[in-house]
Amino acid sequence: MAEPSELNVGTRTLVILAFSATAGVLVEFYDFIIYGFAAATAFPSIFFPRLPPTQGLVLSYLAFGAGFPARLLGAFVFGHFGDRAGRKVVFVTNILVVGVTTCLTGLLPGYAKIGIAAPILLVLLRIVQGIGVGGEFGGASALLAEFGARSRSRAFWMSLANLGNPLGVMAASLVMLVLNKNFAATGWRFAMLLSALIVIPALVARYKLADSPLFEHLKQREQLARAPSLAVFRKHAAPLILVAVISAFMQMDAYVSSTYSISFMRFAGIPLATTATILLLSRIFDVLGVLVSGPLADLLKRKTVAYAAIAITTLLSYPYVLAILGRRVLLAMALQCLMTFFGVGLLHGLAPILTSESFPTKFRYSGSGISFSLSAVLGGMLAPSILSGLIGTDVLHKWFYMPAIYGVYCVAAMLSLLFVRETRDVAMEDLDQEARSEFEGRAEGALP
Repeated sequence: MAEPSELNVGTRTLVILAFSATAGVLVEFYDFIIYGFAAATAFPSIFFPRLPPTQGLVLSYLAFGAGFPARLLGAFVFGHFGDRAGRKVVFVTNILVVGVTTCLTGLLPGYAKIGIAAPILLVLLRIVQGIGVGGEFGGASALLAEFGARSRSRAFWMSLANLGNPLGVMAASLVMLVLNKNFAATGWRFAMLLSALIVIPALVARYKLADSPLFEHLKQREQLARAPSLAVFRKHAAPLILVAVISAFMQMDAYVSSTYSISFMRFAGIPLATTATILLLSRIFDVLGVLVSGPLADLLKRKTVAYAAIAITTLLSYPYVLAILGRRVLLAMALQCLMTFFGVGLLHGLAPILTSESFPTKFRYSGSGISFSLSAVLGGMLAPSILSGLIGTDVLHKWFYMPAIYGVYCVAAMLSLLFVRETRDVAMEDLDQEARSEFEGRAEGALP
């Protein structure tokens, strides 16, 4: 166990750490969401021009979805090295991977120039990009949890691991709003290349980071796991899967409302510029949700906030779809902002809290990253593709599939919450002590 004085980190250090984590996450999710915008508007005609519109849209979303299992692979790989070699070097590497692949995607020729190679390269770049994004959450969550272990506002600092996510979506929405007239033609390429302007300061901020006292203590005592990304499945499989299912609701809501809703609103007759405005305003409520999630989690308990957020979002999904179909833009905007606050923002902030407090230090990077990336596969990868296949262009008659999807994910998340441990009053050092005691108990039981 680390000495008490080592864990008493000043507010200035936490602020710098929060900034570096937020800047990196902003870059990576700006890139990720710009890709989602392009998949909804540009890719069907550029990379799948010979297919009917519905099939082209489905394949575009499947190309977009290829990044989600890649995120799981990235969480596995980066989690291994993050729990073995240290948080810092891995934290720097994953942002480089995302920045380079996004710029290359922006320069990729379409089907008209290089034929079938275009969609193949598109998917390959998407997979590599997803691998880079997969290493992000575990690092940000582990560092903020471990540096803020003794802080009275521990939940608040941990929630900031996901603050860059809505800020990245806001930046992407703003760029799409500015470039909306040419976005489907060439604007998406310019938007992807713009990410290079954010990568450099984010890299500088991360380069100045250090590893946490909790991790350094384990490293000095040679108590690190040999293969953490594998061992976490054996030792902590239950919390890994349960938290993933809970966060899958947030992933579903985030990607349905920020990517699939683009095509849904377009087929309902709402202009792209209006959709971009709605998305941009709703992300403000995502940021607000993250900022209040930590204090609420300490005040009302982690699980209570999660139950309320999931239930309210599911109830709002029905009038939200009807507002879009009726082209009641102001009502649709208000409902999307509320759904984003509860279903995305609050749960965005809760995700690093629930994951970080479910794993001891030796498995925190890998466990948090794998769990969150698994939730992205379960929610973000599946939901938009399923909805685009079920609804297609006939939003007027098949709209009910959207609230039905919310209902399915709600039930799964609620059931998982029943079995998740409430950790508001659990110290981070105690998680390491419990893991050590469990290991020693097993070792004694193995003796003759």
